[in-house]
This record gives sequence, structure tokens and C-alpha cells, in this order.
Amino acid sequence: MKNNFLALFLICASFLFAQEDTNKPTKFQVGVHYVGNLRNENIISDGFNGVVGISGNYAVYQDEMISVFGGLNIDYLQSRDFFLQNNILIWNPNASIEIDAFKGKLRPFFGLGYAFFSTDFEYETASFDPSDPAFMTRTTKFKFNGLTINPGLKYHVSDLLFVEGSYKYFPVNSNDIDGTANAHFINLGLAFKF
Repeated sequence: MKNNFLALFLICASFLFAQEDTNKPTKFQVGVHYVGNLRNENIISDGFNGVVGISGNYAVYQDEMISVFGGLNIDYLQSRDFFLQNNILIWNPNASIEIDAFKGKLRPFFGLGYAFFSTDFEYETASFDPSDPAFMTRTTKFKFNGLTINPGLKYHVSDLLFVEGSYKYFPVNSNDIDGTANAHFINLGLAFKF
């Protein structure tokens, strides 16, 4: 997986370096990133491995110093087969602000959003039906949601490509399960601007 990601990065970077710099403002950003799910002893961090995510942003305002974006991140997490057996997609609409604080290629950003996902949970009940004396498997759907806080850094390699690293805090709430699971994600990836 890491070799494939590196090969994709090198191919895309070589294509973008070959392009001519236009210096015109770009409105759209589309990216792919690795999702690291940090463990902290709760149902989300212990139950899922982070795999990959995609993001799309649109600049609603831009000047030389500040860019304001609205966008959507979708993160794919793989189940570790503990309590929640199915892989999940976390949908995260968000708004972010990027500041050219260092007057260069490195720019910090801060995002706020609202994430949600659902997953099926299968369990067996002791239903002693005369026609089927075995345990019966039942399924219920659990829904999770919460606010996300997402600070990070972007390094603009060219006018058309940047790499980014960020941290995402996601206090996961559910009406189906008691308590809150504080999820912590580390994202590393690259994105294209057009």
C-alpha cells in the first residue's frame, strides 16, 4: 500500500512539475490521504484501522493572505472485527480557512465540520422457535455523529499541487450506545488544485 501511494505521488508530481505555472487563482482542490487512527481505548479507536480518505474543497473566498473553503472529506476505516464488524465510511462536510502566515509555500489551516457514519451490528439471540431451535442472528444499525476540529499544514509544491498533514479530533456521539468515543486521526496526503 505504501509503495502504491509513493508511486502515485511521484507520477502526479512529475506531471504537475511539467505544467506551466499560470498564477491564476484555483478554486477547486481534490486530494487523497492516509488516515491514521490513534488508539485511546474506545470503540472507534480500538475497533477500526484507518486506511485512506479523499477530500474535495471549493474556495468561496480568496485573497493574497486568506483562503476560505467549503468541502467534504470521506474517510474509509477497516474493522478489526471486535464489536462493530463492518468497515465504515465517515462523511465529513466542513469549512476551513487557510492563512499565508509565513509568506511562502508552507501554510497553516484550520477546519470545522460535522462527521457522521453508520454501521450494522449483528448479534445472536436465544430464540427457541420450534421450527428453528438454533440461535437466530439479528441485525441493528448504529448511527454515530459529531463535530470535527481539523488543524494542519499544507506545503504548496507548485501552483497545482500541495502535500498536507493534519490532525482531526472527532468526539463521536451515538443515541444507540452510551457515552462518547473521542477519535483522533492523523492525515497525510497530497492534493491537486484546478
